[in-house]
Amino acid sequence: MNRSNLFTLPLVTVGLLLYSAMNTDKSLSQPAAIDFNQLSNGNYRFCSQQPKTTNVASPDAIIGNCFLFRKTGNQVVGTYYDTRTLGEESLCLRGTLSNRLVGEGLEVIGGIGRQKIPAKAQGSRLVNWDKEGILQVAKAIPYGKRTAFGQPIHYRQAIVDFKRLYAYNLGNKLPPTRCLR
Repeated sequence: MNRSNLFTLPLVTVGLLLYSAMNTDKSLSQPAAIDFNQLSNGNYRFCSQQPKTTNVASPDAIIGNCFLFRKTGNQVVGTYYDTRTLGEESLCLRGTLSNRLVGEGLEVIGGIGRQKIPAKAQGSRLVNWDKEGILQVAKAIPYGKRTAFGQPIHYRQAIVDFKRLYAYNLGNKLPPTRCLR
């Protein structure tokens, strides 16, 4: 191997490292500064914790709450779930999208996941569903019959604050197509 090749390889490596450091994806350090009305129709995933990279495919790499949803026009259907419970605490949501989702949701209480609905969620005042307060719910009523999986609860009011979520790649899980019949 000639000497000029020995010096070229380290210089190329240093150049690539400098380029990647200067062109780091700054969007990872801030929650989604996206006009959600401008999102094209499709499937998306946003989560409450800042990603360490833009290429997070494994659900195990995400800690916090995530909203996996399908957008069609200004209508959204999706699942908001706590990754720390392996998705056992989750809420299916549908509603209208602006810079937040305003709609309704369905959660199954009991079984493996959450054992009780959030305190005061039966009233008309919004309460936090999650610790971060990104999802707020109100007007909770039992929905249908209790099953082996637990009691379905219909939150007739649900709001997701997208401004506090970070964009993630979709991964291999698809959002639901509907929540309530």
